[in-house]
Amino acid sequence: MNRIFFLISLGVLAGACSRSAQVTGTEEPGMFLTDSLKRVVSVDTVRYRPVADELTLTGRVAFNPEKVAQVYPIFGGTVVEVRAEIGDYVRRGDVLAVIRSGEVAEYEKQRKEAQHRLALAHRNLHSVQDMAASGMASEKDVMQARREVGEAEAEAERLAEVFSIYHMSGGANYQVKAPLSGFVVEKHVNPEEQLRSDDGEEMFTISGLENVWVMADVYESDISKVGEGDSVRITTLAYPEDVIAGKIDKVYNMLDEESKTMSVRVKLDNRDYKLKPGMFTQVRVCGRGTGKERLCVPSHALVFENGRYYVVTVASDDRLAVKEVEVYLHSDEVCYLSSGLTAGERVLNRNVLLVYNALNAG
Repeated sequence: MNRIFFLISLGVLAGACSRSAQVTGTEEPGMFLTDSLKRVVSVDTVRYRPVADELTLTGRVAFNPEKVAQVYPIFGGTVVEVRAEIGDYVRRGDVLAVIRSGEVAEYEKQRKEAQHRLALAHRNLHSVQDMAASGMASEKDVMQARREVGEAEAEAERLAEVFSIYHMSGGANYQVKAPLSGFVVEKHVNPEEQLRSDDGEEMFTISGLENVWVMADVYESDISKVGEGDSVRITTLAYPEDVIAGKIDKVYNMLDEESKTMSVRVKLDNRDYKLKPGMFTQVRVCGRGTGKERLCVPSHALVFENGRYYVVTVASDDRLAVKEVEVYLHSDEVCYLSSGLTAGERVLNRNVLLVYNALNAG
């Protein structure tokens, strides 16, 4: 900062001296945009631009319901082990809990019986085939034996599929696994807890946070100013310097009875997991054109002092001067003016305050 101020001071003095040396004593020395000064400032041209009313909304980060899964017990029983806690990241297929269940024990009994029947059916088929070869059994007997093998195989396969689908590990236990990758955002189960399969409460809620929603509230008086497809810039208290660009993808065309606000939605990519559900956000809607044009300058060109706005202008001979302006509308990027400048004038828009102070000090 000191180096910049030194360069500005040096540039101003050099400009003043060089200009005063070129004129007769009738012209007062001034401050000019010199080559050294150009290295630390930038210049913009005042121009007309359609007025777009920027709207600032309060929003909050929410789960993407398309990426949320609630996990319920398939069978009743006793919770033997809980392997996931709130905030844990789990991958699809990871074991969340292990449950000991009488229903699973019954399935295990049925599976063993089915495997035993299948073994007996195979032995019976071999015996009947041997007897048929020696003329002691008919072809009908062979077909019947084969039918019994088919029925036993079908039952054994059905039970094997049940064990696979419900992650039964043998004995009386079965595993509750994550149906998708994401974060555990709710947990309602503890070791030794008794569960019933018809309980209405989920054991876990898992949400993928790679994509989240930002839900913003629009007051009734501002409804006409927003629409699907409008560009937005979003900031959070946690990361105020990070500006996230997005678009309104859905407008919920109804008002909340209590708050009298309408909700709009912005879908955002969140692969770095910075946005957490429940975070408050500031949503700036890049307003639509009003059909009117006004002179505008970059917001960085303005200096605010004692309740008034000023700019530093650059004349055709590069002379610098301070001018007061009247602001019509101020946004993050541009400022629309009511008076003070004309189209085509040039203004500084970088390190303006330092030049402004130097001019006023002179």
